[in-house]
Amino acid sequence: MRALLALLFVILASATSAKDLRIGYLSLVDDPRYQKDWGYARLIVPPPIKTVEGFLMAMADMQFVADAVNLTLVLDARESGPDGLAASVQAMVADGAAVIVLDLPASLVDVAAQTIEGLPVTLINATAPEDRLRSACYPTMLHSGPSLRMVMDSYVQYLRAMNWMKVLVLVGEDPSDQGLADAFANSAERLRLEIVGTRPFTLAANPEAREGNNVKLLTSDVDYDVVFVADTRGEFGRFIPYATQLPRPVIGSVGLTALAWHWAMERDGATQVSSRFDKMTKGRKMSSADWSVWVAVKSVISAYTKVPNGDQAAVFDYLKSPKFRLDGSKGVTLNYRPWDGQLRMPILLSTADAVIAIAPIEGYLHPDTSLDTLGTDQAEFACD
Repeated sequence: MRALLALLFVILASATSAKDLRIGYLSLVDDPRYQKDWGYARLIVPPPIKTVEGFLMAMADMQFVADAVNLTLVLDARESGPDGLAASVQAMVADGAAVIVLDLPASLVDVAAQTIEGLPVTLINATAPEDRLRSACYPTMLHSGPSLRMVMDSYVQYLRAMNWMKVLVLVGEDPSDQGLADAFANSAERLRLEIVGTRPFTLAANPEAREGNNVKLLTSDVDYDVVFVADTRGEFGRFIPYATQLPRPVIGSVGLTALAWHWAMERDGATQVSSRFDKMTKGRKMSSADWSVWVAVKSVISAYTKVPNGDQAAVFDYLKSPKFRLDGSKGVTLNYRPWDGQLRMPILLSTADAVIAIAPIEGYLHPDTSLDTLGTDQAEFACD
């Protein structure tokens, strides 16, 4: 009888000590980054990316771990337009969200960060790669998706390893295309690659624009080992491979692309992750954005199971400490850099259906971890 009462006491104590972890997810209605209906003659439209599916998979993956420490997971998923974004953030915090995972363009990540200033909530930027968000040093923000600098460094390391030293850069008309080209140029300069030319591509069909819309003309009169394409909207890049004046590889927005995740990764448990996502979404392949949301949620739940009292500040400090270790199914332990809140990770250099190489490329060394050869290292980092 006493043993039964003792057991009942343990069960009741466990039930009363249960705690909730409310995790927010905020995305943009009709996010232009995921609208690809302008391409493929409007006949073959890529399936829409809904990164909330990565969020849901992470919640399911971590449910057993949460149950083990009596942690109840609560999802608060919302979409907002730009004008209502600040109000949505405020409402999520008021409803008790301890963490909000953001799938937003950079300008709206800024809005969210300014909205929660002074409030007890952690933001995780999952999908905006802009380096300025890292150097903004928002006090309670982490970044689970790779920075633009990390992506460009991975390209440059690979080109160096292949001894492809001369690069021709083609840039589209969208304003973000120039930012992509500039980021590549900065990484190329650090490893002493030579950019032999930067040429604008235009979709204009008038005769006066023939030098800007003809691939052979754009890639003639210059010697190069590889072509880097900056085409963030996917408007012209697909016409570049196999059409250049010289028979050369194409990288960047098309050809060999640098990604946080690719469904064709076949080691380190990656196939299991991709298969679970494929099954859950009924056939949609896991994108880099999906993975970045998935790993953000996974890191949050993992941290809250390791910090006994669930104190907000203590959890945030733990996430940025060397004690935090996360499996992202990439073969190495992942954690967040303490200086800029960026998740350290390998970058996959991939074609449409294969992973060709994984950066950091072998031979690139660092005193602490080779992962810090990608992106802004501590010695060169400064807050704006």
